[in-house]
Amino acid sequence: MTNHKRAYLYAIITILLWSTMASAFKISLKYLDYFQLLFFASVFSCIILFVILTIQGKLILLKKISKPDLMHSAFLGLLNPFLYYLVLFKAYSLLKAQEAGTLNYIWPIILVLLSVPLLKQRIHWLSIVAIIISFSGIIVISTEGKIATFEFKEPLGVLLAIGSSIFWALFWIFNLKDKRDEVLKLFLNFVFGTVYVLIALLYFSGFNSISINGLSGALYLRI
Repeated sequence: MTNHKRAYLYAIITILLWSTMASAFKISLKYLDYFQLLFFASVFSCIILFVILTIQGKLILLKKISKPDLMHSAFLGLLNPFLYYLVLFKAYSLLKAQEAGTLNYIWPIILVLLSVPLLKQRIHWLSIVAIIISFSGIIVISTEGKIATFEFKEPLGVLLAIGSSIFWALFWIFNLKDKRDEVLKLFLNFVFGTVYVLIALLYFSGFNSISINGLSGALYLRI
């Protein structure tokens, strides 16, 4: 198989797997609350990323981490996975899967808007038109087509789904400026994120009613 065909195959597999995420979120939240789901998903992420670092022979990079790098990873871990997924999972607990998933995917729009003050980039007028059209679609989805009355069935869920995209866009921008190894960055982000989630879990929820179905869902989300 040529590299070109292999790239298409990987892209198709990625799309098929990614398309199940909304359903996986919703199903998993039947067995775990959003604090529990995020904690176990983050733990699985740490394990998987540590294994990848080991296989790639990059564990030596952990010894070369500076204090500023750790502080930066602590900040990125606060944005993702902690704030981003915590807000997103709460949105999924309130909205239909297709609504939460679609509303969350306005993050490219937010990314474009935030890149102006943070990355000093300019927006072309065609991009502005595209943003207006996209936001119009968001209103249609949020109101479930009731544009005339402008009614929101779950206003908090809508706000959280849209708000989660802000954390994701901020994460992308600040992560873009970080030139360290990608796997190492993700591993450290999830280590710090797991600590944040554990604190929130112990304070707001707990480890009661943990089911194998919920753990399987958390593992699937990370794989």
